[in-house]
Amino acid sequence: MKIGILTFHSQLNYGGVLQCWALQTALEKMGHEVVVIDRWLTQDNLPLERGYLRKRKKWRLRFWLRALLGLGDMRFWRRVCRTKRFIREKLHLSPYHFCDWKDAPHDLGVDMIVVGSDQVWHCGDFGDPRPYLLEGAPNVPAIAYAASFGFPKIPDTLGVCDGIDSNLPAEPVYRKGLARFRQIGCREEEGVEICNLLGFRATHVADPTILLSTAAWARMAECRIATRRRTPPRRIVCYILGDSLNSMIPVLKSFAKRHRVRIDVLVRDWERHDDILPLPRSMRALRKWAGRLLRRMRRVQIRIDAGPMEFLQMHAKADAIVTDSFHSLVFSSLFGKNIRFLAPTTDTRRAMFGRIADFVEHADGPLVSATLGDALKSLANGTHVGVRSEYLESSRSKSIRFLQEVLPCYFPSLSPSTT
Repeated sequence: MKIGILTFHSQLNYGGVLQCWALQTALEKMGHEVVVIDRWLTQDNLPLERGYLRKRKKWRLRFWLRALLGLGDMRFWRRVCRTKRFIREKLHLSPYHFCDWKDAPHDLGVDMIVVGSDQVWHCGDFGDPRPYLLEGAPNVPAIAYAASFGFPKIPDTLGVCDGIDSNLPAEPVYRKGLARFRQIGCREEEGVEICNLLGFRATHVADPTILLSTAAWARMAECRIATRRRTPPRRIVCYILGDSLNSMIPVLKSFAKRHRVRIDVLVRDWERHDDILPLPRSMRALRKWAGRLLRRMRRVQIRIDAGPMEFLQMHAKADAIVTDSFHSLVFSSLFGKNIRFLAPTTDTRRAMFGRIADFVEHADGPLVSATLGDALKSLANGTHVGVRSEYLESSRSKSIRFLQEVLPCYFPSLSPSTT
């Protein structure tokens, strides 16, 4: 069977790109031919390109000259390039791309569409869920795998996002869209409950990243996984989405200096950054320039340049992880790391907290920390907290069974081989 994956792949978000590759790989291991339907989130693909292609030659020349002199910052540009290379080399993209279904070819070239994973059914300022509810899509059989709503209940309206009426009632849109799917697998129990309330049967399944073994991810990362337990840890990866970078750095610097620890800080894809610094025409500007160069030699390293491969490698090599990211938690668990997950501090993060409930339940210690300072203090005390491998194995087996059962259900002559 030829399957088309429809998900959030064309973006800089680490989890969005890696979960797509994981689902593609898992379906291929089951004997299917897989393509990723190249749907862009915007007409100009801005969430991935970030506007670099629209810059003029004069800007490019100035960018390179100042970068060579240490006056510019090429790191975010390198992250864009590394992510685009990963997508180009690792994902089997369809020969066409589109943003609106009306611009898609009538024949998608697939026998079935698998929608998910990620928050494809979220609405409001996050985006429009209708393309992932297949509104306006060609009439191709479809299932949802590990699709997420990203909230505990359906809002009254779709909210504010580009191209839709903010007052459009949400429930009829979701009810009509979910009817399009022959089987529904949700990433969170909250999603299963939403589907049930709307009159649709759904199954709780694991995120696609859990479908692959630790060994498979180690081969993907092209590095060995550090397994030695250090007390306190000597190398920490910090990936926090809910707090600003400026508020975290003083806490991390103080801890790194006191305990002689190296901390790699991964930066979220919407973190503010400067591509070009102004020429130092005053002592103040000169000190800022010099300080920027010196920061790259300190114990706390801000990894603005990290692409998906670097994200994996840093998690594999670290002794401990401090995060509030779901996918960072998943990879930390797969790699057997000492983990601290930060309690959400915003309404948006609290609405997403349900996805880690099972991880908390199956951890071998207090997984959640109230603050960054509490998480670091716990690591310094030598407490090791991880997610039990039995839980990951059980989730993987259950989810693979779900895929094996629902995919050949509608194409019995094309039943996949056993993984």
